[in-house]
Amino acid sequence: MARSNAACRPFLAVVLLALLTFAQPGSTAEDFVFLPALRVDEPEQMQLLDIARAGERLVAVGERGVIILSDDHGRSWRQAEVPVSTTLTAVHFPEPDSGWAVGHAGAILHSADGGDTWELQFDGREANRQYLAWAQARAASLEAELAASEDAEQLGALEEALDEAQFAAEDAADAIDTGPADPFLDVLFTDAKSGFAIGAYGMLYRTDNGGDDWRIAIDGIANPYRYHYYAIAQDSAGGLYLSGEAGLLYHSEDAGSTWRRVEDLYDGSLFGLIVSGERVYAYGLRGHIFKASTASADWAEFTNNNGTSLYGGVRLADGQALMVGAGGLALAISENGTQQAWRHPSRASLSSAVQAANGDVWLVGMSGLMALSEANSL
Repeated sequence: MARSNAACRPFLAVVLLALLTFAQPGSTAEDFVFLPALRVDEPEQMQLLDIARAGERLVAVGERGVIILSDDHGRSWRQAEVPVSTTLTAVHFPEPDSGWAVGHAGAILHSADGGDTWELQFDGREANRQYLAWAQARAASLEAELAASEDAEQLGALEEALDEAQFAAEDAADAIDTGPADPFLDVLFTDAKSGFAIGAYGMLYRTDNGGDDWRIAIDGIANPYRYHYYAIAQDSAGGLYLSGEAGLLYHSEDAGSTWRRVEDLYDGSLFGLIVSGERVYAYGLRGHIFKASTASADWAEFTNNNGTSLYGGVRLADGQALMVGAGGLALAISENGTQQAWRHPSRASLSSAVQAANGDVWLVGMSGLMALSEANSL
């Protein structure tokens, strides 16, 4: 089942990334990350970064490895067993029993029982090793190409590319020593076996066997400055969309083997994506929203009456695209383009949303779990 909710968690996740940058590296911090999540009182009041459905069950993830579950459409919650204590940023269940969560320290978790228990499939230590091998192989290939080239016009470009590749290899070697730190920020499975995990500094990994193996998958995408990727989504025809920092927006028509960048659309961050029927929305900083037809992928800015940054969202059952963001804002765009906005009285920044099987809409963010029904219409 294709995911229609490609919510993004950048507001909290990138703030936490910045804090980790200044944290003391070493085995103590790393060991803590890979300890089981502690049990907490009222886990639904923890900072939560994403929420999704696993069949009729609701599953939310957040700081300190907290994962919470509800089997009564959000009225009551319980904490799952989780093998890590790192912040989790995104969750997706392509099937009711089988789901994945991703987060800081390059963690990728899998559940085969609807979210009750989780296992660690992949982490930043393996991500660092794969990136180092990729960077070294690219540098060696460019060195050979440069040595064989007799085209004077190509020499400058090859030398510049080689310098960048050698720097990337050095940076990757440093990351091996520093330890796992960079977070994944979104996860998408296009079926029960095929999935993508994306995140900070151009992290893009994929699996074709349900996560038994995750492999680096950056050869088919142009992101030389390693800008962050924030969200990934799929349309009903199988087309993939990827958004990120500095206006990054890509479209893939070959299941993610290659990506075409949408150029000159916007310079600010695009934190989220929502596919709703034959429409796809990309949205982010300062309330900028862009809209395209999935058939043509011709993008244009959508007029938004509110300039508040938008961080995540979900397609509702009636076809509306619901986006949430700073200051407790929730904004719904109907199929005919009309808008309706609410603000939660907590004014807490929101990072994601989900619609339960009974129709109730739940929001998550810095103050934990909230109901859209508690918000005030604007």
